[in-house]
Amino acid sequence: MSLPKFDALNNTDLLEIENQIIKAKKELLFLRIQKANFSRFSPHLLTHTKHQISQLMTKRRLLQLKTLNQK
Repeated sequence: MSLPKFDALNNTDLLEIENQIIKAKKELLFLRIQKANFSRFSPHLLTHTKHQISQLMTKRRLLQLKTLNQK
């Protein structure tokens, strides 16, 4: 499984990105709990989720700057 691409976020609005960030952070918390409990755990999912969160936060900031520049 490869890491998600930044270009896949082109057609998303700010509200949808905010919802995806919350969902990804919840998933990351769940993965950390799984890791701490020594349950069945895939370490690559931590990397993918962190990468996805960073992409979403970057896209959110770009959209915020774009709206500020338009004013």
